[in-house]
Amino acid sequence: MKYLEILQFNPIVDVIQFNRLSERDYQLDALHNFVYPDYFLETILPEFVKNMVFGGHDQKGIQVIGSYGTGKSHLMGLVQLVAENADNLAELRNEQAREIMQPIAGKFMVHRFELQHNNSLWRIVTFEIQRFLDSHDIDYKFDENSLKSYGEQLSEMMAAFEDKYPDKGFILAIDEMLQFLRLRAESGNLESELPVLQALGQACNNTKFVFMFGVQELIYSAREFQFAADMLRKVKDRYRDLSIRREDVSYVVQKRLLDKTEQQKAIIREHLKPFTPFFADMHGNIEKYVNLFPVHPSYIENFEKIKLAQSQREILT
Repeated sequence: MKYLEILQFNPIVDVIQFNRLSERDYQLDALHNFVYPDYFLETILPEFVKNMVFGGHDQKGIQVIGSYGTGKSHLMGLVQLVAENADNLAELRNEQAREIMQPIAGKFMVHRFELQHNNSLWRIVTFEIQRFLDSHDIDYKFDENSLKSYGEQLSEMMAAFEDKYPDKGFILAIDEMLQFLRLRAESGNLESELPVLQALGQACNNTKFVFMFGVQELIYSAREFQFAADMLRKVKDRYRDLSIRREDVSYVVQKRLLDKTEQQKAIIREHLKPFTPFFADMHGNIEKYVNLFPVHPSYIENFEKIKLAQSQREILT
């Protein structure tokens, strides 16, 4: 028996890169290769849509939580691609996902970027939004010397956006926020950044502005941020937290890396039978062993425990 006979191996080539999501071939790859755990269809995608439909109540910013290699960038990219182009809805390989996301399809313009340098969050965000506004001839300029609050400036920006595009919403998406905040904490600047996060989340309420970002763990529970616990609680009230669960990682491994036909599963099932006496939980969980073969199910549990950020992606790859 050879591995090529018992599974359709689909390699994970690379992490989704926000700066390449404007390339059509890259878009189609992201849309076609996404896999949908039940939890995504039951909770994650509906929560995204609920938080993005125009005129919704108690809308908040969106924080997507998942360790390296679990697909949070891919998830955010999928939502953005459908939201900015209704034609992308037909490219989804899951009928239920198409139905869930139909209300937001083509309803937004999107600006996405990655935080890769150590400057103040407000300066970076306003620079990136200004770049977007200028490229679409939207008549608004941020004033770095303004005494207006963050929220007031975001409100004015959205008013100018809606004057030019009354039928569209605006998505601002940032990948990998946590490392940026850690660097700011190390330099003693975290407390000046949290009001910016609070204002961005608050700006989403009852408007056509959507702010989303990805992190490896909840920023509110990060140990190195607890000196700012009071401010973190205020930030928490402005965000909806969508976590990629361990079961979802297992599903992605099954469907992306180790997909099998029913005939192939039958071959593996027969192959594993002689080994059931040697694994305490194999008999009661034989389908889990079959679906993940040749990976042991505890691989996922150990994968989740590893804290070295760069190593996690290499392990999943």
